Amino acid sequence: MAGIDELIANVVDRNIDYGTTWAFDSNNNDGSNDDESVIVKQLKFFHQKDLEKKFSDKNLYVKAFYLHHLLDYFRETRFDIYDIDLVFDKFLQEKVKIQLVDNNGKEINFQNEIYQIFDLLKKNKRELYSDLRGKYLTRLNNKKE
Repeated sequence: MAGIDELIANVVDRNIDYGTTWAFDSNNNDGSNDDESVIVKQLKFFHQKDLEKKFSDKNLYVKAFYLHHLLDYFRETRFDIYDIDLVFDKFLQEKVKIQLVDNNGKEINFQNEIYQIFDLLKKNKRELYSDLRGKYLTRLNNKKE
């Protein structure tokens, strides 16, 4: 999905679901600000992984990061998930950052990656809702798409 390699998606999922504190420990000299949120630290970490892999600027780890958090947001949100544009707007307002400032003070914007994921999910709503209905959102069984 979204052109993300399955191995990368699995690494990102495991790191986010089971904790990423190992990535931010005192032995890691990434210059992270202790006041940063976990989300920002994760985004910086996965952006750095993309830079190390040098995937012709695809930002695969970053895309997997956003997709993971967006799918979790569908599960967690109090908004009507069938209003997909509202969910996307609230996701950006409440859950993640579109940009970050790296350790060199350079601003990096991930708006293109986020909107690629949004467009993909919009085009595949049926599959999205079917997957959500499968194991996460049993309350959807009584609603029509």
